[in-house]
Amino acid sequence: MEGRMRARRVHRHRSRFLLSIAAVGALVASSAGLAVRAAPAAAAAATVVTIQFDDGTAGQAGALQILRDHGMVATFYINSGFVDTPDHLTTADLNALFAAGNEIAGHTIDHANLAPLTVPEARREVCADRNALLAKGFPVTSFAYPFGSFDAGTEQVVRDCGYNSGRGVSGISKNGPFAETIPPLDPYATRTPPNPKKATKLTTMQGYVLDAEAHGGGWVQFVFHELCDRQCGAYAITHANFSALLDFIQGEVTAVRVEVRTTAQVIGGPVNPPVTP
Repeated sequence: MEGRMRARRVHRHRSRFLLSIAAVGALVASSAGLAVRAAPAAAAAATVVTIQFDDGTAGQAGALQILRDHGMVATFYINSGFVDTPDHLTTADLNALFAAGNEIAGHTIDHANLAPLTVPEARREVCADRNALLAKGFPVTSFAYPFGSFDAGTEQVVRDCGYNSGRGVSGISKNGPFAETIPPLDPYATRTPPNPKKATKLTTMQGYVLDAEAHGGGWVQFVFHELCDRQCGAYAITHANFSALLDFIQGEVTAVRVEVRTTAQVIGGPVNPPVTP
């Protein structure tokens, strides 16, 4: 009896989800000529790792082959105002990433610090950014706060603009908490380990995954900014170190200790329609 009731509940939930996706899919596909794909909710797993890139810098295009080589996908948080400008990803780059199964997500139009802005200013940065990415055919559901700057009002703007989640840049540490919960305590303020820098050791990054495994599991979000070998900014990781990190994660996946998922796959939920700024 309990099994039949659970099955009926799952069927009703799935039906409502598919109807909402179909409606938005028609809207976005008609504007951009591309099919919209909904992200499934995450299956239960002890430890889930999400690989993320912020800002859409041009070098991040190099992550595509490394991800493919490891059978993994990532979430790319994009400033729509910088697409197709020097030193940033092009629309063609985004299409290639998306076609390979990677998630395209929002990060404001021009990397604005949202917390000091008025509500109308913040809505323009968040809603218009998402609308621009939707118009390119990407089913955008995840958001990252530039500089990790947000408050309760900013969270509400992100929610009102149609996002299912918002990500900060801190909150997980070697002293605990060791991972974000699944589902998150606050989906509009998800927590991460410190963003890796040039000097961050591979063992340090591996340690965040191992610590999560040792303390009951959860969600570990790695946030990178540059994939770069020379003349790089402070928040950069070399191609070799990125590949080595994925080698390690791949070993944990093979041992059935870790799953790799995009942000949308962890959070789940519908692709909401565009929202007027």
